Amino acid sequence: MSERLFDRIPFAKIVTVLAIVFGISLGLCGATAFLSNVVDGGGRGIMNFLIGFGVLEMIAIVLSAVGLVMTLIVFVTLLIFRGFSKKVSQPQKFFEDEDDTKNE
Repeated sequence: MSERLFDRIPFAKIVTVLAIVFGISLGLCGATAFLSNVVDGGGRGIMNFLIGFGVLEMIAIVLSAVGLVMTLIVFVTLLIFRGFSKKVSQPQKFFEDEDDTKNE
């Protein structure tokens, strides 16, 4: 529990997943619109399927867009309250202070 909330939330993973869902849904929505224009008036069953599929795509687009905006707001808010302070790590020592390879 000693970690801060900012360090525990995987913002990069959340944004990546939401962006992928948004992009795929947007592409499928375009494909659905294209297919609905290609299908002539005789395929009413296909049109009903495409309309239902389009509604699901629009829901996924809206939810992922809202998720991206909310994640950005939370990220910026936590960054502001954190004070923009960077974690300063200790420098790594590759060799000890004494050099054992010297010939005496």
